[in-house]
Amino acid sequence: MSRSTPPHALVVGLGASGVAAAKLLLHEGWRVTINDRAHKADLEVRLAELPSGVLRSLGGHNPALLTGTSRVVVSPGVPWDLPLLVEARRRRIEVIAEVELAVRVMAGTPIIGVTGSNGKTTVTSLLGEMLRAAGQRVGVGGNIGTAASELALAGPWDAVVLELSSFQLEGSATLRPRVAVLLNVSPDHLDRHPTMEAYLAAKMRVFRQQHHDDWAVLNADDPAFAALGLHSRVVRFSLVRTDVEAHLAGDTLVLDGAPLLRRSEMRLLGEHNVANALAAGLAAARAGAGREAIATALRTFRGLPHRHQIVAEAGGVRFVDDSKGTNIGATAAGLAGYQAGTIHLILGGLGKGQDFRELKPAVAGRVACAYLIGADAPAIAAALEGVVPLETCGTLDVAVRRAAAQAKRGDVVLLSPACASFDQFDDYAHRGDEFARLARALTGGR
Repeated sequence: MSRSTPPHALVVGLGASGVAAAKLLLHEGWRVTINDRAHKADLEVRLAELPSGVLRSLGGHNPALLTGTSRVVVSPGVPWDLPLLVEARRRRIEVIAEVELAVRVMAGTPIIGVTGSNGKTTVTSLLGEMLRAAGQRVGVGGNIGTAASELALAGPWDAVVLELSSFQLEGSATLRPRVAVLLNVSPDHLDRHPTMEAYLAAKMRVFRQQHHDDWAVLNADDPAFAALGLHSRVVRFSLVRTDVEAHLAGDTLVLDGAPLLRRSEMRLLGEHNVANALAAGLAAARAGAGREAIATALRTFRGLPHRHQIVAEAGGVRFVDDSKGTNIGATAAGLAGYQAGTIHLILGGLGKGQDFRELKPAVAGRVACAYLIGADAPAIAAALEGVVPLETCGTLDVAVRRAAAQAKRGDVVLLSPACASFDQFDDYAHRGDEFARLARALTGGR
C-alpha cells in the first residue's frame, strides 16, 4: 500500500472504548470509520468526542463498510456473532478487541491482567493503588474507567493494570500479561456464552500468550481451577487453605510466608474482599511492589461505589448498596459477610440465563426475606420458593419500602440483585444511585 493511502480501520461500537480506539488508530496513521447501530440523536455526546478526521456510519451495520477495510476493532459491548463481524472474518479481515489494539501499541509495557466473574474491578483498583504506593507510574483501566486505548495514548507507563472481561479476551490474540489474575468463575453472561465451559474458556485466554517466566494468580478455593494446565508460574490465594502463597491465618493476611496485616486494619468489608485483598497483594508482589506498599494500600483503600457501601442508616437498620452484584456468584459471596437472619435482600432484574436455584445455599438460613423486582422476578420466585420468605415487589421503590418496613434494629436492607439492571435502569450505577435516593428519603437522609 502506498504512503499516500493509509490503511483503513472500522471501529464497531461508539462507547468510550470505541472513541478511544478511533483516536488511537488515527494517532497510529490509520483512516478510521466508526460504526454503531444507534442513530445520531442517541449518540450526540460520544460523537462530540470524536476527532474531526473520523468518518461515521450510524443506524445499522452495513456490510459495505468492509470494502477496503484492513482491520475491524470491536468495542466490549458488541457481540462477536454480529453478522458484520462474521462477514469480516469470512473475508479474512482481521477482527480484534479494542484492548488488543491498545496492547499492541503498548508493546514492551508490563501488563497486569485481571479477570473473573466477581471482584475484578476491586482487585484492579487495589493493584493500581499498591503499585502507586510502590512508586510506579501505573495506568489503570480496561473494562473499567479508562479505556485501554486511552491508556496507550497517555503513556509511557511503568506498568498497566487492565480489568479484562470475557468479551475483551475473546478478541485478544497477542495480549501477554506479565501477571494474569483469574479470581473466580460463576454463571454469568450465559446470554453471550452458550455454556459454562465456553465462558471459562474465554476467561482462560488471559493466560494463553504467557511465557514460562510470567505469573498466573489463581483462586485455590475455586474447584474449576484445580486441573488447569498452565505453562506460566502459578501462585494461589485462599480463604480456607494455609498451604498457598496468600492466605488467612486467624485474622491475619499472610503473603509469601510472612504476616502482612490484620484483617481489622482493612477498610474493606466482607469475606469476599479479604479474598480480593489476597489476590491483589499476590499479584502486586509479582509486579514488583514491596510488602509495605501493599499493606499501606490495603489500610487506606475505601472500596468502590455500588459494592457493599452503606448509603443510609436509621433506627439501627443499615441500607447497603451492592448494585454491582450482577450475578449469582457476586451476590452469594457478599451475603457471607453479614450475620445470618439479618438480611433483607432485594433481588432481580435481567438474569442473563442464570439458574437461580444456585442461590439456595447462599440464602437459606441467612436471608430474613427476599424482595423481588424486575423482569426475572418470576424465575427467582420459582427457584427459591420454600427456601426463604419471598415478596414480589416489581419495582425498586416498592421493594425498598417493604424491606424498610420489616427490618428491625441490627438488620440490613441489602440491594444485591444477582441480575443485570437494563430492564428498569440505565446501568448498575443508576440502579444503585436510585436505591440510595430511596433509602435516604425513607431515613431522612441519614
